[in-house]
Amino acid sequence: MKFLLHYTALILALFLMAGCATSKSFAKKGAKLEEAGMMSEAAQMYYTSLQKNRGNVDAQIGMKKTGQVVLNKMLQEFVTMKTFDDKRKAVAEYQAAERYVNQVKSLGVNLEIPDFYRTDFEEVKHLLINELYDEGISLLDDGKYQDAEARFNEIAKLDPEHPEASDLAAIAYCEPLYKKGMESFELEYYRAAHDNFQMVMSRIPTYKDAPQYRQEALDLGLFTVAMLPFENSTIRNGLDAKVEAYALEALTGVDDPFLKIVDRDNIELILEEQKLGLSGVIDEETAVSVGELIGAQAILTGTVLGYNREEGDAIRTEREAYEQYKVKKLNKETNKYYYETKYRKTNYDELSRRNRVTVSFQYKLISLKTGEILKSKIVDREVTDQATWAEYDGELNTLYPARSNGVSLNARARQNLHNQMSANRNPRSAEDLTNDAFQQVSRDMKGDIAQLLKELVK
Repeated sequence: MKFLLHYTALILALFLMAGCATSKSFAKKGAKLEEAGMMSEAAQMYYTSLQKNRGNVDAQIGMKKTGQVVLNKMLQEFVTMKTFDDKRKAVAEYQAAERYVNQVKSLGVNLEIPDFYRTDFEEVKHLLINELYDEGISLLDDGKYQDAEARFNEIAKLDPEHPEASDLAAIAYCEPLYKKGMESFELEYYRAAHDNFQMVMSRIPTYKDAPQYRQEALDLGLFTVAMLPFENSTIRNGLDAKVEAYALEALTGVDDPFLKIVDRDNIELILEEQKLGLSGVIDEETAVSVGELIGAQAILTGTVLGYNREEGDAIRTEREAYEQYKVKKLNKETNKYYYETKYRKTNYDELSRRNRVTVSFQYKLISLKTGEILKSKIVDREVTDQATWAEYDGELNTLYPARSNGVSLNARARQNLHNQMSANRNPRSAEDLTNDAFQQVSRDMKGDIAQLLKELVK
């Protein structure tokens, strides 16, 4: 094994050298090392040479000779481990030898493992598998499932066709989880039970009665929330329906199998069957009786407490800039006219418009078993959007930005100024901002209720 580790380290070192020399130079180095009796090192040089050029005949001959020497040392290590009855190391040494043969073969050189080594290996492997099997069964009986699983997995790697190894490894994995699931179920920790049974079924879908107990844990731990129609305390119509729609969308998106949402339509249908109306029926005092009617553990109520929207007018601010112009002049020496570029101060208008929406929303989650308020929270949100642009009455291609000491000829600054002229002039509408605000409120509520559910259903 030490030899194998040394060999691997040399391989890595040579990979780093490989980009700096040719196939022929590596073959020459290999020949010199071979002459010096350093067969392992020589084999590495020949191997690297063939990686660069598989057609290098000198490297092929050297690899064949020195590679066989390296292989024989590995096989001898296998024999040594077998003699000392260290089956694991013996098997590992032989497998390393086989990998080396395949590695060299990939470069076109065939090394030989005599058949008697294969026979000895199969014998040692068979004995090792029997030992691992007996150990695994004993560990399984003793309830040491993790160690048992490791033994059976080791068998499966040694013999993928073994008739029992994979199944026993799966059992060793599933059994402790199944037991934990049953313990949690008895303690009425339905989420923990459900999760353990789910892990069992991910390995063996029909393991014992895990499917039945998983479903029963889900049924017993299911937390049904009935969403009542939300209320609106503001003078703007329709806000209750809007936030209710976003809340329903958010809550039905909670990734928790123990949460079930009963929406307004289903509640009305159930109450209608009982000859009851929805309005005026449910409050904190009548929550328990209504809960029995609609089969829920809690009701969710909500009220839009406040709403304000501001759609701002454009605010105009005058900004300084420079206008480029040309002046025709006579060159007295040549008596020819030319144009001189000059800049004069001018102004443009910078405009901005902002829309703003603020909402205040309160929700309550009320237990239908006790009438207790499980969660009550007021969520405030402000959403704004602003558009800023510029207007100029003159020729845009003559306009330059100003700086502290005059005109700025910086190309980027000028491009930014020109971009302002074509910038968007309309902030997002108050209606869009209202939708965003209620979406944020709903996401906040979703997170709180999801966290609360994990505390209620353990």
